[in-house]
Amino acid sequence: MTADMGRDRLRAAVDQVNSWLARERAGLRLEPWFTPFALVNGAGVGLSPVLLPVVAARYGVGHVGLVMGAFNLGALAAPLAGSLADRFRAYRALAAVAAAVTALALGLFPWAGAAAQALLGLGEGAGFAAAITIANLLIVERRPQTEWNSRLGRLETSLSLGQAGALFLAAWLSGLSARSALLVGAIVPATAIPLALVLIPRVRSAALRPARASHHLASNGQVGEWGPASPSRVHHLHQRRRPLAGLRALLGGGFGWMLAAWIPSYAGAAVVFSLYPVLFLHAFGVATTISALAFAVTVLVSLPLYVLAGRVSQRRGPAPVIAAALALRVLLLSALAAFAAVGHIVAILPLAAFAGVMFAWSFLSVASPGLTGRLKPEAEGDAQGLLNASSGLAGLLGSVAGGLIASSWGYPAALAAGAGAVALGLAILAATLLRRGSGGIW
Repeated sequence: MTADMGRDRLRAAVDQVNSWLARERAGLRLEPWFTPFALVNGAGVGLSPVLLPVVAARYGVGHVGLVMGAFNLGALAAPLAGSLADRFRAYRALAAVAAAVTALALGLFPWAGAAAQALLGLGEGAGFAAAITIANLLIVERRPQTEWNSRLGRLETSLSLGQAGALFLAAWLSGLSARSALLVGAIVPATAIPLALVLIPRVRSAALRPARASHHLASNGQVGEWGPASPSRVHHLHQRRRPLAGLRALLGGGFGWMLAAWIPSYAGAAVVFSLYPVLFLHAFGVATTISALAFAVTVLVSLPLYVLAGRVSQRRGPAPVIAAALALRVLLLSALAAFAAVGHIVAILPLAAFAGVMFAWSFLSVASPGLTGRLKPEAEGDAQGLLNASSGLAGLLGSVAGGLIASSWGYPAALAAGAGAVALGLAILAATLLRRGSGGIW
């Protein structure tokens, strides 16, 4: 009898393990329709941050900042894309158009003049953001809310793999001529056009969710900070008749202070992201091939940090996590400024500092929606939308300002300005929300 009980317990334990493994395999399953969006995402945050600055640099580093800033601004087209998708339900066609715009912008970029390059950067940012917004909506509109987190997590895993793969491709393409590199690179989003038309599931009207005030996508954006709101974490908001109504109330309750801290912090980091390959080539002597490979490895290594960030944020509270991540960025951006001023630094040092700046984003991207939800629980979707819009504008300001400062006073000054902007954001956070949270609220 004892032996039978032992066998029963062993069988039950084995069944539990098999059930757990089945759930884990289901959680890791990537759906085929993710593929076109991963390709567009790879073009937007893999190929573009490496190839566009290198080509735009022929007009000066100030122009590089302008082009990258225009890309940031273009991603504010995400709400428009979401509204069109909601109204016409043409998800396949809209995704294909977004991929086509991205491909055309990449392919035409090396032939364009200075003004046209800025417009193409704007167009690519718009196409990139539109595509990823549609990907988010295909989950939110087709699946029950209980499945959002797991499915959005799988989508973001796919997007991150697309980014890393594109960065490895960019490392090889950087050795070609500008025209050849971007023409080959344009094939990546162009391939997404037929795939979008074939793989993206049709959405029947009956499958759509009833209209509501806003969509809140529980997504923290694992594809990195380059780009305005890293559109994998864009929160699509239904357009209202008075979109700015209630803005004063929205900025109350501490959320206004959060934006005041977030904007300079995001702008300061945008300096290094927008100038990345040009900065490392001229300030540290790191070839574009090496810097692109380092970027790809950093993206892959950072993926497990999102899980850790979620646990730490839940245990310590989001505001302290944001403060610690900003403090790390101040330290590392200051170190990069010092390295650039000294010159003749072993390449591993600035590359390691840049990796640390990227790793800090894992914690910022997880903690910022958490803090937003705590500060504005009654209007979380609206508040997150405003935070993402602020990120886009801050990315524009940081990119343009960083390019102008680097052009006039050199890369050490641009990096120092970036560190100073992040320090300003940290000071605002510490003087307001952290002090408010001294009782353990946040």
